[in-house]
Amino acid sequence: MEMTTIKIHEEAVDIVKSGLAIEENILKMSLDEYTSDLESFERKYKMSSEEFIQKFESGDLGDDAEWFDFLFAYRAYEHVRKKLKLIEEIQI
Repeated sequence: MEMTTIKIHEEAVDIVKSGLAIEENILKMSLDEYTSDLESFERKYKMSSEEFIQKFESGDLGDDAEWFDFLFAYRAYEHVRKKLKLIEEIQI
């Protein structure tokens, strides 16, 4: 992935760092919540999230509404995890 350089005034560095820290904390809290949700679904349906996604995407589970809550939690978890990784890679 290509890196982009962003120029900011020296006085703004602390503001940017603070904003990133706040966003990182919010994302970590969200990740904890989605992790808990996924663990609940895994216990309820007796399958790992990865196994669920594989079965869901292959059509083995059907399209019952109950599966979409599991799917949402999985997709949200993955989205938040990717955003956290991006924040952790920012160098200031």
